Amino acid sequence: MMRVAWSLVMAIRGLGVHCGGILMCHFRRAVFLGVVMAVALPSCAEKAVKVEPIKVPLVTTAISKDIAYLPPLGAKSPKWLDFNEENPTKKFSLGGIECVVTVEMPIIQISNDGQVLGKLLLKTPSQAFTFNLNVDNKPMEFTLDNGRKYFLGGYGYTSSPTNSKTMKEIATASVRFEPAGVQIGKIGQSPIALFDANRDGFYTSDEDGIVVGPPAELFARTSVMPNISIAQPFSKYISTSDGIFEIRNLAKDGSELTLLPYRGASATLEVVAPPRYAGQIVLTSADAGLNVTVTVGDKASESVAVIPGGYTVLATMLSPPKDSQAVGSWVRVSGAEMSALKVEAGAKRVLVLGGPKVLEFQATLVDGKVVIKTPNLKGEAGETYQGVYDSKNQPEVYLNVDGKPTLLGKMEFG
Repeated sequence: MMRVAWSLVMAIRGLGVHCGGILMCHFRRAVFLGVVMAVALPSCAEKAVKVEPIKVPLVTTAISKDIAYLPPLGAKSPKWLDFNEENPTKKFSLGGIECVVTVEMPIIQISNDGQVLGKLLLKTPSQAFTFNLNVDNKPMEFTLDNGRKYFLGGYGYTSSPTNSKTMKEIATASVRFEPAGVQIGKIGQSPIALFDANRDGFYTSDEDGIVVGPPAELFARTSVMPNISIAQPFSKYISTSDGIFEIRNLAKDGSELTLLPYRGASATLEVVAPPRYAGQIVLTSADAGLNVTVTVGDKASESVAVIPGGYTVLATMLSPPKDSQAVGSWVRVSGAEMSALKVEAGAKRVLVLGGPKVLEFQATLVDGKVVIKTPNLKGEAGETYQGVYDSKNQPEVYLNVDGKPTLLGKMEFG
């Protein structure tokens, strides 16, 4: 090709001599430009990298007993089904299949050892299950469309409330069925799981959630260490230890997630939790289109890759240190009233959760008693804490009159 182009230039140079000096000069520039472009274009094409979508297969897996999946904030939780002798049957839909639930009569049964029992019969067009009330049940394995599996669990109880009109006891039963399985997969080395928060048997981006990364260990009073995974709402992008990805498609049956690697500007966000606390923090950014989960604890990383934007706390579950009086109680944190933390491209921002804390409340004097309404404990970043104190560790409230404090008692909140 170079020999052809060079011959073309030489021929035009010879032609240009007869056409005049000025014309020859302009003509030369045009020809040389054309030659350079002809040589450069193949080189650029060779360097171009085509980004192919990544298809992540997902497998139905029963939830282990030592882990709890928390639904995304604002998700519609499954409703309670209430039964009595006049209304012994209820229906709900699971994966487009009608499930009929009937309480067995009598509703309340007493075993030989005096244990209060109850039983429900759950049927689909092709399957039947028995669900016991007031006891632990194994997850039920449903077969849905195209033979896919779905694990369903739940809990229920019986009761005997008294009718206020007839003053007679009424035997009732209540049960709540919840997903007992998740769709498990990996993005590189990063584990992910889809959680069917509304328990309809499908996985949709506007109602269900995705768990990114391993579960967090919480501290408990017992030797058993519970683990939690907070399902974050689906967003346009997700951040993993293997990078940031754009969600292009989610199979409704939860069998596959299609992603595209993110190639834009990025930044680093670090979360500093109260000392020796453990748990997970979910942050959200509407302008970046990204929800991200940060796990904190002894063995966890506290910084993640994010897309530049403004971030606030969406949901948090933390446990106090092992040696604190409040161990075993969970701390929830909301960022509904906090100002967004601005994260700029190429920068690292740090979000500090915790003190100094400010207790905001309204107090009124009613019949000689001080009534405190809706107390909120706010942290340094403007986040709101709920359930910080358990029954053994509540803040003391004093009434200060003319410089003389009087202890009113301990205050519950959260």
